[in-house]
Amino acid sequence: QGFQEYMEKHCASAVVPVELQKLARGSLVGGGRNRPPHSPLRLLLDAENCLHRLYGGFYNDWVSGGQWNHMLSYLASLSKACLSGNIELVVYFNGALEKPRIHEWVKKQINDRQTAQQIISHVQNKGTPPPKVWFLPPVCMSHCIRLALLRFRVKVAQSIEDHHQEVIAFCRENGFHGLLAYDSDYALCNIQYYFSAHALKLSRNGKSLTTSQYLMHEVAKQLDLNPSRFVIFAALLGNHILPDEDLAAFHWSLLGPDHPLASLKSRTEDKIEQFKRAVEYYSIASKPSLFQHGPTPFP
Repeated sequence: QGFQEYMEKHCASAVVPVELQKLARGSLVGGGRNRPPHSPLRLLLDAENCLHRLYGGFYNDWVSGGQWNHMLSYLASLSKACLSGNIELVVYFNGALEKPRIHEWVKKQINDRQTAQQIISHVQNKGTPPPKVWFLPPVCMSHCIRLALLRFRVKVAQSIEDHHQEVIAFCRENGFHGLLAYDSDYALCNIQYYFSAHALKLSRNGKSLTTSQYLMHEVAKQLDLNPSRFVIFAALLGNHILPDEDLAAFHWSLLGPDHPLASLKSRTEDKIEQFKRAVEYYSIASKPSLFQHGPTPFP
């Protein structure tokens, strides 16, 4: 998620706050395409990046265990806000094994175990709720959320083989107006309207649903990078095909010849083939834009 964090910290003009109900009342969607009158604003939400928001956000009691009633109350308010705001929300869950990403899963499990140890130590020593940044979702939370969403008649879907590719394909093939997620893979795959799942917030009265919109053409300007080169840029950042560990020597070399690690040598033959595969992965997910100019914020 390093690139996501980079955008938010260093590309302030590319991250703009939006209220989804206002977007639903507007008529312009996708660089000038007109939405039929009274038709809903169709948004796809990647649950993988938004479990903590769908759970009801951060609150003191989360460490005590699964707070079923709190979650139900929040999801009921969310579904009601979407219905009254003319927003059609579809939530996409990760059901893919994704063997090529096993090393990423292992890293996450190690980090989660360390966080759990910190939480237990904090509760034992201080007797107070742990910091919000240590939030860990209760076991099977995604399954519980899916059942609750079905109860409130919110449509759900699930990936089978490659979660990211299937989310992008589902979004495009079914005419969604935007994607709510928080993943560098989506940011660099030419999503027409890309919103932050982490910034998704429902007001206390349940009438206002807000988030942030990422303007990738503004990011491209600040990086001095043609958007058509995003697929190469994404591959050079590292992913499950070409891990950042294999790119370490290349990344250090960008710091200049005087850097002590700039002279590191590594085998490049196998990495070139991995690089080609990584570029192909993002190319498949990134179709040429239908519009000559990048999308502007929703009116």
